[in-house]
Amino acid sequence: MKKIYMYVLDTMADWENGYFLQGLTLQKMAGALKYELQTVSVSKRAIKTAGGITVVPDITLEEIDEMQAGALLLIGGDTWQEKSNQPILEVANSFLEKNILVAAICGATLGLANKGILNSYYHTSNALFFLQGSDKYQGEKYYKDTLAVMDKNLITASSAGSLLWARYIFENLKLYSHQTVEAWYNYFSSGKVEYFGELMNSFNKDI
Repeated sequence: MKKIYMYVLDTMADWENGYFLQGLTLQKMAGALKYELQTVSVSKRAIKTAGGITVVPDITLEEIDEMQAGALLLIGGDTWQEKSNQPILEVANSFLEKNILVAAICGATLGLANKGILNSYYHTSNALFFLQGSDKYQGEKYYKDTLAVMDKNLITASSAGSLLWARYIFENLKLYSHQTVEAWYNYFSSGKVEYFGELMNSFNKDI
């Protein structure tokens, strides 16, 4: 089973991964467990999210197995420019070079900008000026003023784009059928009960 590694750090914006986590739980209904989520950090020390939740990482950076990696998720936070969080950005760069999915949202996009990664991918963030605060950022011509952007194996999103960000992750990983992803997205973006029915019915059509 492939691993989805989610990096956790102090001040992590824990609400930004909510839609992704909900969607990941649908694997059982789809009849196939393709991916396992593992939290990863620089140590096994518990971190405190922005919402006040204590998270104990499953593994450390040294335990990441690129051969088993399906994706790396980088969640927003106020500490992405701190030295302690730079090693995971090296991992992100390595993943991208190996065509492994990297998905970053909100403040994590600034971390990518600081590594020069966004200088060659179409991307988005909270705002263009947010990324221009990095002296390594030269990717203005690739910036898109939208909620989320998928370019090859890099997905980026603003702090308001967590639902679309999650959708792009599911599509990139081919986690569910098109019908399931479409119904799931339509339901959570509108709340209309007919889309919930379509979502439940779609599992009978999943491959």
